[in-house]
Amino acid sequence: MNVDEQRVIKEMIEIYKPNGYDWMGNRISKKNVLTFHHIVKRKIGRTIKENGALLTQKSHQRLNKLEAHNQDLFERWQWLFIRINYSGMPPSVELISEIQALKEETNNFIYGKQSQLKLTKK
Repeated sequence: MNVDEQRVIKEMIEIYKPNGYDWMGNRISKKNVLTFHHIVKRKIGRTIKENGALLTQKSHQRLNKLEAHNQDLFERWQWLFIRINYSGMPPSVELISEIQALKEETNNFIYGKQSQLKLTKK
């Protein structure tokens, strides 16, 4: 993680107050730290809060799997991240409900009978 990402993550934590969970509903821990996900790819998108999502390492890995294997579900996450950013505040009850539904769908896709995809450490 570079210095810009560290700075923006700190700024986003102050605004969005993750309260122990990332934007994909996964627990933040010392072994599963927050990372900065670029909504618009790093090559063309800037490292600014409006272009980011607070994701743990495991969530980021899951999102990368979706990008490669389920573009529809990946895009739905991306739009949810944009909506959270646009709100400028911690996720509302409505957004948390959407996070939970997408998380369940994501877990079913990655770990369920629909797929034999395995997450691997980088």
